[in-house]
Amino acid sequence: MAHKWIQTPESWHLHCGMGIAFLNVVMIANFRTLAGVVLAVHLLGVSISTAAPRAQAQAHRRLVKHRPSRTKKLAKAGGWAGAGLAAGRAAGPAGSAAVGAAKYRKDLKAGGKRRTKAVAKIGAPIAAGAVAGPAGSAGVEAVEHRKWIKRQILRVKPHKSPGA
Repeated sequence: MAHKWIQTPESWHLHCGMGIAFLNVVMIANFRTLAGVVLAVHLLGVSISTAAPRAQAQAHRRLVKHRPSRTKKLAKAGGWAGAGLAAGRAAGPAGSAAVGAAKYRKDLKAGGKRRTKAVAKIGAPIAAGAVAGPAGSAGVEAVEHRKWIKRQILRVKPHKSPGA
């Protein structure tokens, strides 16, 4: 009994002789062999690709760094300033100190030079306010933000070197 994909000898003469029947058998065998090879490569492809060393064809990819939003930064700074002012009015120097401790809590926890700077940032406006009143607190804030004031309010640009 002949399989259905192999033509019987009676139909060979209908399809231009014996060559077509032979070609059909070869095509079916090649297709099955090719399918087997593709399946084997697919199944073993993962282990083959991980075992082989990687080629240096691809350049290093850069990590895209997005700049933080300036409006968010200004909103946070304004929020801390407003909270400190409101707490100072409501509870006096202790309220300002509480807001300052909340703002610089990570710096206070760190210790060392970082802690010392945080204590100075919290205590300086309170001490200046106790000695000179609101003008003292404003003076301390002006000293702390002198570079921002120079850039934004006075619009002083950095100096260019004479050779440039």
